[in-house]
Amino acid sequence: MTGMLARPAPSLWRTLVIAAAGLTAPLLWPGVLPNLLTVQGAHIHGALPPALNLLTLSADLLIGASYTVIAGILGWIVYRNRQALPFDWVVLAFGLFIVACGLTHVMHVITRVTPLYWLDGYVRGLTAVVSLATAAALPPLVPRVTALLSAERTLVEQQQDLERVNVALQEAAERSDLLAALGDALQGAQTDTDVQLTALNRLGPALGATSMLVALLDGQQARPTVVWGVPTGRPAELVAQDGFDVQQVPVLARSLQAGSATYLNEGQHLPGVASSLSGAYGLEPILNAAGQVTGGVAAWRPAGQAWRAGEQDLLRRAAATVGLALERTQALSELARQHEALSEANRNLERSNADLDRFASIASHDLKAPIRAVTSFAELLSARYAPHLEGRGLTYLTQIRTNGYHMERLVDDLLLYSRAAVTSPAFAAVDTATTVQNVLTRLKPDLEGDVTVTLLNLPAVQGDAAQLDRLFQNLLSNALKYRKPDPLQIIVRAQAGPDHTWQFDVQDNGQGIEPEYHQRIFQLFARLHHREVDGTGLGLAICRRIVQHHGGDLWVESTPGQGSTFSFTLPRLPQHA
Repeated sequence: MTGMLARPAPSLWRTLVIAAAGLTAPLLWPGVLPNLLTVQGAHIHGALPPALNLLTLSADLLIGASYTVIAGILGWIVYRNRQALPFDWVVLAFGLFIVACGLTHVMHVITRVTPLYWLDGYVRGLTAVVSLATAAALPPLVPRVTALLSAERTLVEQQQDLERVNVALQEAAERSDLLAALGDALQGAQTDTDVQLTALNRLGPALGATSMLVALLDGQQARPTVVWGVPTGRPAELVAQDGFDVQQVPVLARSLQAGSATYLNEGQHLPGVASSLSGAYGLEPILNAAGQVTGGVAAWRPAGQAWRAGEQDLLRRAAATVGLALERTQALSELARQHEALSEANRNLERSNADLDRFASIASHDLKAPIRAVTSFAELLSARYAPHLEGRGLTYLTQIRTNGYHMERLVDDLLLYSRAAVTSPAFAAVDTATTVQNVLTRLKPDLEGDVTVTLLNLPAVQGDAAQLDRLFQNLLSNALKYRKPDPLQIIVRAQAGPDHTWQFDVQDNGQGIEPEYHQRIFQLFARLHHREVDGTGLGLAICRRIVQHHGGDLWVESTPGQGSTFSFTLPRLPQHA
């Protein structure tokens, strides 16, 4: 019986056709229509009119045959479907009843030919017993049949509920697909206007709206920025304005101030607010990441189209997506503005650096000119008048020349320091082993004697060749200056550092540095030995500035009396180099 109630009902016209045929076809038999209501006298079968006799005999034979065919078909159906029929025995009993009824009609025919009235009575008695037994067996089945029919109705209702759920799931999937496509499309939007146009062009057809707009808030002012469709009535008046106070539109003010959605169908209105809607109206607020209302998405629908829950969910989620996209575009706009400001600052810095470089060069030249004059005249005095000067005069003259030369070196080092700060290094592949060998060649006079220099695993790096040459020369010169009377050992090595860098170490066994001076020695004009060792106090400051210009760092580890290790990092060569 499963699915029985779900089948379509039999066509009424078929039943009417069968009934009409049953009523009219016998009237066509000769003599039936004119004698239909005629009272016949008592006659034996043989004394009946031939037409009437033939009619009754034929009818009884057809009835008996039909009953037999019906019973046979029912039996065949029950046998083929005996596993699915809960009351198969009832159907079989009903078939037996039909066969017995058919036999009574057959006996009518037999008794007209051969008067076997006792056999006819037996058949009639058999039919009566079968009929009574079938009728007695049916009432107890009524509750069970009712329960089955009720279960069938419940199943049909569940199927209908399932179909409604499937429809809702399909609509939810379509909304999700629409929102996913909307999110993908909004990823390519670069401005607020692009975001709003993209959203409304997709939402309008999906919601069946006549018009939509996005209004952004600026304090108490609402600004309808993008419109889709053709607004009419009051919305058209608001769109025509550049901006309006939200209090002029109570429906809008309620949603934007409270941060809640508003949906009105035709004939509905907010308490205390007169409604002039000719259709349906919906508004979802746009919130930023902090939960603040920044605007709203409004939609108008034709008359007779009420808002469904799925459509409200679509508009709500779309408004959230628009809010995120607007924040992204605003962040992009702010980033572009900051990038432009940074670019302008960099251009100004480049111009300033160029001016500073020119100033340093001019200042160096102008400062060195009088210094050279002083040292030159001191040389002339020493050459011409040294025999006429006393011991103190010669001492003064020597100090003038020495300080003049020191001043000239100081100006040169200041120029190097300033250029290391402002000149953009020309980065290229630099073989540090070759660079160190060139430095050692220049320092060869200072390396004679008990000095050993060891080079270990010096790689090629990404850097400025001239600045790296100055870096290694300053560090090696310091090792030679601050040595002990013992044989000097210098080790220059490199090892892989973090973040695609090389770490270089320049190690010596010299005098060493007290811990409190480990940072001071990198400052300008910082000298720990003012008189014992010649220098300007700018060498290590220049070294740190060069390393920082290469994106690295320079530090020292030292133990007094045991030596020092100056370490710094330089960028590795790119993979394609």
